[in-house]
Amino acid sequence: MLANSAVSVHTDNIVHFNTPRHNKGWQYLLSDSLAFQKQHMQQHGHTIRIQKPDSQHLPAWIKRLIRSGQCEAIFVENLQLSEEEHLTIKALCTEFCVSLVGLTINDESNNNVVHGPW
Repeated sequence: MLANSAVSVHTDNIVHFNTPRHNKGWQYLLSDSLAFQKQHMQQHGHTIRIQKPDSQHLPAWIKRLIRSGQCEAIFVENLQLSEEEHLTIKALCTEFCVSLVGLTINDESNNNVVHGPW
């Protein structure tokens, strides 16, 4: 789903929903160094990568994306929220049926993964 040939990525489902939608929602990736693979983009169609805002503005961005009503999933690189923000965002995810996934980069595997069409 995510492309970054130099690192492995660990995911942590903060809030996950597997509910069918009449219209496909948007999938957002808030990241400094990751991107969606082209195959994922072709399969899901509605994907956007956004440069991750600083930690002070991140919770507000996540809330805006959820409240838009067009969001299906949000993937966030190195997601860290205060307990209060975590509870607020979790409630919004439940209300708007949005999956929030935290991604953690494992730098230990640096340069051990090779991707390519052979």
